Amino acid sequence: MVDDKKIIIFGAGPAGLAAARELSKDGQYEVVIYEQADKIGGISRTECYNGYYFDIGGHRFYTKNKHIDALWHEMLGEDFKKVRRMSRIYYNGNYFHYPLRFWQTIRNLGVRESISVCASYFKSLAFPLPREDTFEEWIVNRFGRKLYTLFFKSYTEKVWGMPCSEITSDWAAQRIQGLSFFRAVTNSLTGDSAMSKTLISEFDYPAYGPGMMWDRFKKDIEQGTGTVKLSSRITGIEHNGSTIERIRYADTSGIEREEVCS
Repeated sequence: MVDDKKIIIFGAGPAGLAAARELSKDGQYEVVIYEQADKIGGISRTECYNGYYFDIGGHRFYTKNKHIDALWHEMLGEDFKKVRRMSRIYYNGNYFHYPLRFWQTIRNLGVRESISVCASYFKSLAFPLPREDTFEEWIVNRFGRKLYTLFFKSYTEKVWGMPCSEITSDWAAQRIQGLSFFRAVTNSLTGDSAMSKTLISEFDYPAYGPGMMWDRFKKDIEQGTGTVKLSSRITGIEHNGSTIERIRYADTSGIEREEVCS
């Protein structure tokens, strides 16, 4: 522990757990994670019911960063499996492979609808929306309103439970990074998925879902100089200038507790 410093992390999602593991290994710092839920992993967690494992949303493990890739394999070893991707969109009585396959898409949509999609895209190039504050505006400007209405809108609103007009454009840019209308069409013709991580055809995955990865992180943290406190909702922070002196948190019963930080 360096200068008796305590590191406080809010949230036991992937980022918080990875940071805590790095800081707590080899006794570098005393690290405490506060998580308001009773499980770790955030929206990348895995739920278990009657012996069956369920993921909260679809999560793929794919990176071009060799350090991150090595870390994932270090954590899970043989339990980190390479799997082929099979994603399909059901629309108007037909299944569309994703990443899209050019001729299948033309066949399922029909020539007239396909021309309409292309015309909508070129219209968005010529007359883009002046603002890109929302997911809807960001997608329409890059794919056209027709394709947004056919695929992006219904899927996104079903998965995230809120209108696309209320999701920020920053979220869209992060989730669909590197994907464009041109790249989607090029990939559907050539199968070159390397140009965008959104289009990859295979990825790594923990044998029992992403929650397995975060359980290993938690185990490492607690074997070092770290602690993970679940069902601990932060209610207040007391500080003196830039120095945090103590935090207040509540457990499931609503009882407030204090943690001295310095």
